[in-house]
Amino acid sequence: MKIKIQSIKNFFKSKEKKGLKPIFFESIGDQNTPRDERLKNLINVLEKNGFKIKNKKS
Repeated sequence: MKIKIQSIKNFFKSKEKKGLKPIFFESIGDQNTPRDERLKNLINVLEKNGFKIKNKKS
C-alpha cells in the first residue's frame, strides 16, 4: 500500500472536485508552537465552530 502525501491546496482541490467543501480549516500552530498552546488553539477553534468540549482544562 502506497501512501500519497499531498499539499493542503491539492487536498482541498481534490475534495472540491468530489463536490465536498471543507466546513472549517484554521491553523492551530506550527511545529515550533508548544503543545499546550496548540491544544488551547484547537479547543478555541472547535468551540467557535459549534463543538462542545467536556472536561476542558482552563
